[in-house]
Amino acid sequence: MLKQAHQSTGITRIEWILFCTAFAAGAVDIIGFANLGGVFASAMTGNFALLAYHVAQGNTLSAVGSVIALAGFVAGCVIGFSLRRGRSQRTTINLLLATETGLLLLFALYALLGVQTALIPGMRLQIVVLAVAMGLQAVVGQMTTLSTIVFTTTLTRLVGGITDAIATADSKALHDVRVQLTLVASYLMGALLAGVLAVHKLNAVVFLPLIGVAMAFAAHFSGGFPGAANPTAAEGDLLPQGAAPRSRGTS
Repeated sequence: MLKQAHQSTGITRIEWILFCTAFAAGAVDIIGFANLGGVFASAMTGNFALLAYHVAQGNTLSAVGSVIALAGFVAGCVIGFSLRRGRSQRTTINLLLATETGLLLLFALYALLGVQTALIPGMRLQIVVLAVAMGLQAVVGQMTTLSTIVFTTTLTRLVGGITDAIATADSKALHDVRVQLTLVASYLMGALLAGVLAVHKLNAVVFLPLIGVAMAFAAHFSGGFPGAANPTAAEGDLLPQGAAPRSRGTS
Protein backbone atom coordinates (compact mmCIF):
# COMPACT_ATOMS: atom_id res chain seq x y z
CA MET A 1 0.00 0.00 0.00
CA LEU A 2 2.73 2.48 0.94
CA LYS A 3 4.70 1.49 -2.14
CA GLN A 4 1.65 2.12 -4.32
CA ALA A 5 1.13 5.49 -2.67
CA HIS A 6 4.76 6.32 -3.41
CA GLN A 7 4.38 5.36 -7.07
CA SER A 8 1.14 7.31 -7.50
CA THR A 9 2.33 10.51 -5.78
CA GLY A 10 5.98 10.54 -6.84
CA ILE A 11 6.97 11.27 -3.25
CA THR A 12 9.90 9.25 -1.90
CA ARG A 13 9.76 7.68 1.53
CA ILE A 14 12.42 10.04 2.82
CA GLU A 15 10.17 12.95 1.79
CA TRP A 16 7.23 11.33 3.56
CA ILE A 17 9.40 11.20 6.70
CA LEU A 18 10.26 14.88 6.38
CA PHE A 19 6.69 16.01 5.75
CA CYS A 20 5.13 13.88 8.51
CA THR A 21 7.71 14.79 11.15
CA ALA A 22 7.46 18.49 10.23
CA PHE A 23 3.68 18.23 10.76
CA ALA A 24 4.36 16.67 14.18
CA ALA A 25 6.83 19.42 15.13
CA GLY A 26 4.31 22.14 14.30
CA ALA A 27 1.70 20.45 16.48
CA VAL A 28 4.18 19.94 19.34
CA ASP A 29 5.17 23.61 19.41
CA ILE A 30 1.56 24.76 19.59
CA ILE A 31 0.74 22.21 22.32
CA GLY A 32 3.72 23.37 24.36
CA PHE A 33 2.95 27.05 23.91
CA ALA A 34 -0.82 26.84 24.39
CA ASN A 35 -1.17 24.08 27.01
CA LEU A 36 2.16 23.66 28.78
CA GLY A 37 3.12 27.10 30.02
CA GLY A 38 4.29 28.85 26.87
CA VAL A 39 7.32 26.72 25.96
CA PHE A 40 8.51 25.31 22.65
CA ALA A 41 9.45 21.63 22.68
CA SER A 42 11.08 21.67 19.24
CA ALA A 43 12.00 25.31 18.48
CA MET A 44 15.04 25.77 20.71
CA THR A 45 15.87 29.22 19.31
CA GLY A 46 12.51 30.41 20.59
CA ASN A 47 13.15 28.76 23.95
CA PHE A 48 16.48 30.55 24.36
CA ALA A 49 14.77 33.88 23.65
CA LEU A 50 11.90 33.10 26.05
CA LEU A 51 14.34 31.97 28.73
CA ALA A 52 16.23 35.26 28.53
CA TYR A 53 12.95 37.19 28.60
CA HIS A 54 11.62 35.29 31.64
CA VAL A 55 14.92 35.75 33.49
CA ALA A 56 14.84 39.49 32.75
CA GLN A 57 11.29 39.62 34.13
CA GLY A 58 12.21 37.60 37.20
CA ASN A 59 9.58 35.03 36.17
CA THR A 60 11.23 31.95 37.65
CA LEU A 61 8.34 29.56 36.99
CA SER A 62 8.26 30.20 33.25
CA ALA A 63 12.05 30.25 33.04
CA VAL A 64 12.20 26.77 34.60
CA GLY A 65 9.81 25.49 31.91
CA SER A 66 12.13 26.75 29.17
CA VAL A 67 15.16 25.18 30.88
CA ILE A 68 13.34 21.85 31.17
CA ALA A 69 12.49 21.93 27.45
CA LEU A 70 16.11 22.71 26.55
CA ALA A 71 17.42 19.94 28.82
CA GLY A 72 14.93 17.43 27.42
CA PHE A 73 15.84 18.32 23.85
CA VAL A 74 19.57 17.91 24.56
CA ALA A 75 18.86 14.57 26.25
CA GLY A 76 16.93 13.43 23.18
CA CYS A 77 19.85 14.38 20.92
CA VAL A 78 22.31 12.51 23.16
CA ILE A 79 20.09 9.42 23.11
CA GLY A 80 19.66 9.69 19.34
CA PHE A 81 23.37 9.99 18.58
CA SER A 82 24.12 7.15 21.02
CA LEU A 83 21.61 4.86 19.28
CA ARG A 84 23.19 5.80 15.95
CA ARG A 85 26.62 4.40 16.82
CA GLY A 86 27.39 1.01 15.24
CA ARG A 87 24.10 0.83 13.30
CA SER A 88 23.27 1.36 9.66
CA GLN A 89 21.44 4.54 8.74
CA ARG A 90 18.25 2.69 7.85
CA THR A 91 18.23 0.69 11.09
CA THR A 92 18.98 3.82 13.11
CA ILE A 93 16.15 5.82 11.59
CA ASN A 94 13.72 2.94 12.18
CA LEU A 95 14.83 2.79 15.82
CA LEU A 96 14.67 6.57 16.34
CA LEU A 97 11.22 6.91 14.77
CA ALA A 98 9.91 3.92 16.73
CA THR A 99 11.24 5.39 19.99
CA GLU A 100 9.78 8.79 19.18
CA THR A 101 6.43 7.19 18.37
CA GLY A 102 6.46 5.44 21.75
CA LEU A 103 7.24 8.69 23.58
CA LEU A 104 4.46 10.56 21.80
CA LEU A 105 2.03 7.74 22.57
CA LEU A 106 3.04 8.01 26.24
CA PHE A 107 2.48 11.77 26.12
CA ALA A 108 -0.95 11.41 24.50
CA LEU A 109 -2.14 8.79 27.01
CA TYR A 110 -0.75 10.77 29.96
CA ALA A 111 -2.50 13.94 28.77
CA LEU A 112 -5.73 12.15 27.89
CA LEU A 113 -6.20 10.12 31.05
CA GLY A 114 -7.28 13.09 33.10
CA VAL A 115 -3.86 14.25 34.32
CA GLN A 116 -4.20 17.90 35.27
CA THR A 117 -1.66 19.85 33.23
CA ALA A 118 -2.35 22.82 35.51
CA LEU A 119 -0.35 20.97 38.16
CA ILE A 120 3.29 21.93 37.74
CA PRO A 121 4.85 18.42 38.05
CA GLY A 122 2.47 16.97 35.45
CA MET A 123 3.08 19.86 33.08
CA ARG A 124 6.84 19.57 33.39
CA LEU A 125 6.79 15.83 32.79
CA GLN A 126 4.88 16.37 29.55
CA ILE A 127 7.38 19.05 28.48
CA VAL A 128 10.24 16.61 29.09
CA VAL A 129 8.60 13.82 27.07
CA LEU A 130 7.86 16.10 24.11
CA ALA A 131 11.32 17.71 24.18
CA VAL A 132 13.11 14.34 24.27
CA ALA A 133 10.97 13.19 21.33
CA MET A 134 11.91 16.33 19.38
CA GLY A 135 15.59 15.76 20.19
CA LEU A 136 15.34 12.32 18.61
CA GLN A 137 13.59 13.88 15.63
CA ALA A 138 16.42 16.39 15.26
CA VAL A 139 18.86 13.49 14.82
CA VAL A 140 16.58 11.95 12.18
CA GLY A 141 16.53 15.31 10.38
CA GLN A 142 20.32 15.48 10.39
CA MET A 143 20.52 11.98 8.93
CA THR A 144 18.01 12.78 6.17
CA THR A 145 19.67 16.07 5.17
CA LEU A 146 16.77 18.44 6.00
CA SER A 147 15.77 19.62 9.46
CA THR A 148 12.09 19.37 10.38
CA ILE A 149 12.45 21.56 13.47
CA VAL A 150 14.82 24.42 12.47
CA PHE A 151 12.91 26.37 9.85
CA THR A 152 15.18 29.41 9.66
CA THR A 153 17.73 27.21 7.91
CA THR A 154 15.03 25.63 5.73
CA LEU A 155 13.70 29.07 4.77
CA THR A 156 17.22 30.22 3.84
CA ARG A 157 17.71 27.15 1.65
CA LEU A 158 14.27 27.70 0.13
CA VAL A 159 15.05 31.29 -0.88
CA GLY A 160 18.44 30.18 -2.24
CA GLY A 161 16.79 27.36 -4.19
CA ILE A 162 14.19 29.68 -5.69
CA THR A 163 16.92 32.13 -6.71
CA ASP A 164 18.99 29.35 -8.32
CA ALA A 165 15.95 27.84 -10.04
CA ILE A 166 15.01 31.19 -11.59
CA ALA A 167 18.58 31.90 -12.66
CA THR A 168 19.40 28.48 -14.12
CA ALA A 169 16.01 26.79 -14.79
CA ASP A 170 17.52 23.69 -13.18
CA SER A 171 14.92 20.93 -12.75
CA LYS A 172 16.67 19.55 -9.67
CA ALA A 173 16.62 22.99 -8.05
CA LEU A 174 12.89 23.20 -8.80
CA HIS A 175 12.33 19.81 -7.16
CA ASP A 176 14.29 20.92 -4.08
CA VAL A 177 12.16 24.06 -3.89
CA ARG A 178 8.96 21.97 -4.00
CA VAL A 179 10.24 19.72 -1.22
CA GLN A 180 11.23 22.66 0.99
CA LEU A 181 7.93 24.45 0.34
CA THR A 182 6.01 21.31 1.27
CA LEU A 183 8.16 20.92 4.39
CA VAL A 184 7.31 24.43 5.59
CA ALA A 185 3.64 23.92 4.65
CA SER A 186 3.58 20.65 6.64
CA TYR A 187 4.88 22.42 9.76
CA LEU A 188 2.33 25.21 9.33
CA MET A 189 -0.47 22.69 8.78
CA GLY A 190 0.41 20.84 11.98
CA ALA A 191 0.62 24.13 13.90
CA LEU A 192 -2.66 25.43 12.46
CA LEU A 193 -4.61 22.25 13.14
CA ALA A 194 -3.20 22.02 16.68
CA GLY A 195 -4.02 25.68 17.22
CA VAL A 196 -7.64 25.21 16.17
CA LEU A 197 -8.04 22.17 18.45
CA ALA A 198 -6.26 23.89 21.35
CA VAL A 199 -8.39 27.05 21.06
CA HIS A 200 -11.53 24.90 21.23
CA LYS A 201 -10.00 22.82 24.05
CA LEU A 202 -10.41 19.53 22.17
CA ASN A 203 -8.43 16.59 23.59
CA ALA A 204 -7.74 15.27 20.09
CA VAL A 205 -4.88 17.78 19.84
CA VAL A 206 -2.59 15.46 21.85
CA PHE A 207 -2.76 12.81 19.10
CA LEU A 208 -1.54 15.04 16.25
CA PRO A 209 2.22 14.62 16.91
CA LEU A 210 1.73 10.86 17.36
CA ILE A 211 -0.12 10.57 14.04
CA GLY A 212 2.60 12.44 12.16
CA VAL A 213 5.54 10.47 13.53
CA ALA A 214 3.71 7.11 13.35
CA MET A 215 3.07 7.75 9.64
CA ALA A 216 6.75 8.61 9.13
CA PHE A 217 7.80 5.40 10.89
CA ALA A 218 5.35 3.30 8.85
CA ALA A 219 6.59 4.84 5.59
CA HIS A 220 10.24 4.18 6.41
CA PHE A 221 9.84 0.76 7.99
CA SER A 222 7.88 -0.49 4.96
CA GLY A 223 10.90 -0.38 2.68
CA GLY A 224 13.58 2.13 3.54
CA PHE A 225 14.91 4.57 0.99
CA PRO A 226 13.92 3.92 -2.63
CA GLY A 227 15.92 5.08 -5.61
CA ALA A 228 19.51 4.75 -6.72
CA ALA A 229 20.84 7.20 -4.14
CA ASN A 230 18.91 5.57 -1.31
CA PRO A 231 18.83 1.80 -1.73
CA THR A 232 15.98 -0.28 -0.40
CA ALA A 233 16.44 -3.28 1.84
CA ALA A 234 16.42 -5.49 -1.23
CA GLU A 235 19.36 -3.59 -2.72
CA GLY A 236 21.40 -3.36 0.44
CA ASP A 237 21.52 -1.42 3.67
CA LEU A 238 23.49 1.69 4.44
CA LEU A 239 26.64 1.21 6.49
CA PRO A 240 26.92 1.87 10.20
CA GLN A 241 28.45 5.17 11.22
CA GLY A 242 32.23 5.03 10.84
CA ALA A 243 32.24 1.67 9.03
CA ALA A 244 34.47 1.26 5.99
CA PRO A 245 32.66 0.60 2.69
CA ARG A 246 32.81 -2.92 1.37
CA SER A 247 33.55 -3.82 -2.24
CA ARG A 248 30.86 -5.64 -4.19
CA GLY A 249 33.06 -8.70 -4.39
CA THR A 250 33.31 -9.02 -0.61
CA SER A 251 31.01 -11.60 0.96
